[in-house]
Amino acid sequence: MPRKPRSKSPTGYFHVTLRGNGGQLLFDSDEDRIALLQILDVILPKHNIELIAWCLMGNHIHLLINDPDDRKSEAVHAIAVSFAGRYNAQTGHVGHVFQERFWDSPIKSEEYLFESIRYIHLNPQKAGLAAYDEYLWSSHREYLMSALSRPYVTGNVVDVLFPTPRTYLRFMESAPSLPYRPNTTAKVREEDLSGFGTAIVQSVAGCAPTELKSVSKALRNEAILALRKEGLTIKQVQLLTGLGVWIIKNAA
Repeated sequence: MPRKPRSKSPTGYFHVTLRGNGGQLLFDSDEDRIALLQILDVILPKHNIELIAWCLMGNHIHLLINDPDDRKSEAVHAIAVSFAGRYNAQTGHVGHVFQERFWDSPIKSEEYLFESIRYIHLNPQKAGLAAYDEYLWSSHREYLMSALSRPYVTGNVVDVLFPTPRTYLRFMESAPSLPYRPNTTAKVREEDLSGFGTAIVQSVAGCAPTELKSVSKALRNEAILALRKEGLTIKQVQLLTGLGVWIIKNAA
């Protein structure tokens, strides 16, 4: 069955998400994170793509890009190949490092552009890793620098949206102007289900998927919602956890 064509963006901006294959961790050290950022810094300009915001999580990364020539597919492929080569050489891993196809969400308007920046910078805080302004591996700190001092963010639009650091900080502490959620509706492949789902449940509930029956209702529902948010169908959650369909459907 042919793949669906990727969506077009009326603005040229996209929120791109790359995930570790089967939920595997992408970074063993700060050196790995720096290596990925350096790869972005080399490859994106070659494709006339500006990096507007970024965040490196454990098993996935978020990128907000300006892609006026619609070259993100070849750019992301080059990024994945470059990082995977380094990763496999260092770890002895064989095979894909990233999931086969990245996810991308077209940014429809300036409002969505603002909210995608907020979403990306708040990602570590929402995941319970650290407050957004304490997390080291996002572009938050670059937004407090002058344009010439930013090591990885290249988009001039940042200074248009936020003329001063104070403007940016006020925005981050303000209420969202509209609901925002990137497109993460790609189906999880059956062969990736166990590893990917187990990593999510472990990070949320601290247990194996089949042990969710014994944790509190609130924690169980949080884990179910996390699985559903990451693209698992109700049937896949049922197969992974052994929970009943109605428990999964009624998680809130």
